Amino acid sequence: MKSLALGALVLLFGAGTAAAAPLVLPSNEPIYFQFNNLEQFSADNLLVVPGAYAPAAGLQANWGVFNVSSIQHGAVSIPHLNIGGGPVFFADDGPGGTAGQITGIFYGIKGTSPTTETGGHIDLFWHDAGSDPVTAACLAGGCGPNAATVAEFTSGTFLARIDFNNGIIDGDPVTFIKGTDPATVTGGVIGQADSFADVNLAAGGAWASALNGNWFFVDPNGNGIRGEPGEQRDIRFSNRFNQLPSWGIGAADCATAASACGLQSNDPARVFTAVTVPEPATLTLLGLGLAGLARRRRKA
Repeated sequence: MKSLALGALVLLFGAGTAAAAPLVLPSNEPIYFQFNNLEQFSADNLLVVPGAYAPAAGLQANWGVFNVSSIQHGAVSIPHLNIGGGPVFFADDGPGGTAGQITGIFYGIKGTSPTTETGGHIDLFWHDAGSDPVTAACLAGGCGPNAATVAEFTSGTFLARIDFNNGIIDGDPVTFIKGTDPATVTGGVIGQADSFADVNLAAGGAWASALNGNWFFVDPNGNGIRGEPGEQRDIRFSNRFNQLPSWGIGAADCATAASACGLQSNDPARVFTAVTVPEPATLTLLGLGLAGLARRRRKA
């Protein structure tokens, strides 16, 4: 019986041993992500993402790149509102390490006031161990806001597209992100920004189904009832940022008008993953494995 089970596993997983696959997120579980961001901000909504990353075309107030430094098994602290961190099951060990790397880009965010923004997307990418490009020196500000940096962070296997959405302010269907005016983040002051987002299922990606948890309840229509149809969100972000002069353009700080200031942040994100089912290809392989078992048992 043990040899038959082993044969099924070989048939099921053997096709995937030639190349590593993206990290699989646990199903139906609270998850806590930690991000490291490098970004630009400008109140005039005239920033352009450098390079040829086509989805980021257009003008915006805020864009940036990031890596996921760790992913943790989370714990629900407030149902449908907040998840805290716990034991780490993924940690970025950089180029030369064995863990692989998760990078991404956020773009398309439009400023509506010094403390509110709307719109915006996040794209996530997986890099197998040995092809992970982002170094600790880069994340400390050693790589600039240029086309080469964008290309590094947007290479790899596409995992998911995440769209910012309303709900961060009750009764406000327009604001997607609220936070500190970056112009006040000087002299060691730490800024903050908070938001909710949903996975874009139409964009596909290896993580799209898992991230589609609809666990967070919001109240953008302001009727006092949270979590009505259309008032569930997949992901919650809480950003903490300070200035990063090497990413600024013609500005000593974010108080300088009509220029881009550089920012750096270390942010948590939370998601309660969906109950996921095997992909059709996986089900086909499983069927082949079971068929092989049946043949072997008949011969025995």
